[in-house]
Amino acid sequence: MRKSFFAVAVMSVASLIAGSLTMHSRAAEAASPAKDACDRACLSGFVDQYLAALLIHDPSGLPVAADAKLTENTKPTPLGEGVWKTIKYIKFRGETVSDPSTQQVTYWGAVEEDHVSLLMLRLKIVGGKIAEAETIVAHGSAPDAPRTGFEVMPDLQLLAAIKPFLENSVSKPASRAQLIAAANAYFDGIEHQPGHVPFAPGCNRIENGQLTTNNPTNSEGLPPLGCQEQFQAKLFTYVPHVNYRRFPVVDQARGLVVAQVVFDIPGSKTWIRDGKEVPAPPAVANPRNNILNELFKVDHGQIQLIQAFMLPNEPYGTPTGWN
Repeated sequence: MRKSFFAVAVMSVASLIAGSLTMHSRAAEAASPAKDACDRACLSGFVDQYLAALLIHDPSGLPVAADAKLTENTKPTPLGEGVWKTIKYIKFRGETVSDPSTQQVTYWGAVEEDHVSLLMLRLKIVGGKIAEAETIVAHGSAPDAPRTGFEVMPDLQLLAAIKPFLENSVSKPASRAQLIAAANAYFDGIEHQPGHVPFAPGCNRIENGQLTTNNPTNSEGLPPLGCQEQFQAKLFTYVPHVNYRRFPVVDQARGLVVAQVVFDIPGSKTWIRDGKEVPAPPAVANPRNNILNELFKVDHGQIQLIQAFMLPNEPYGTPTGWN
């Protein structure tokens, strides 16, 4: 009888231990990528494959999932269409930013079409195949194009100058949540200027390859203002809402956050300039959406640099294709 009781007790304890180990194992699996998941090098390799196929205008060799979701400039676009037909060559190879925890990777660069265009690519990998490909092409403008505020004429020397800074590791990596919070505070600040945005004193912003902070040659004839000064001057009150915020890729080692949002611009007859409410130009007065992709560099809890590739003049109410 005692032997039987002892055997039952041993079996019960063993069962409890096994159950506990199973639960811990399942929790560990849930907290870490799957066994066949890509590391950073693997994710970057998918970008290399994609760009190589893009250059020869032939996506047939790419490992693409049968149910892959594919868009270009917010619209469903099969591989082989759109920029696949118009690209001539890569003009500037910018940053590849990958995130093994989400199995996503982004690429930021410039390509030659009829003119120099900016290309932002986001891939999501599932089971060794491309499950999502989101492409943004800010099509280049002719050098003699009328100045509307929406022309795309990237300064490739500027993009090359900031690349090492973006790619360098930070001295004290922050958590994923902290990095996203810093980027998200920027968009909260757009909505509620000046807000509480953790800008570094020397913060700069580059939009479609042009410096839009601390720039004495800006098109509005304003004094050169930094990131914080522009918010304090309430330059963006014409953007009441920043919608559909996504943060698909975070690189903690380099302090990088990829943000994808929509600036909802319903149209305003006036805006704030030099502390005064004055008539707004057509770019502000007319309703539109700005489909925005931004790469934030965050170090010591402060936003150091913002690089934006965007479609600034989309029809009002344009969905991202990933809402």
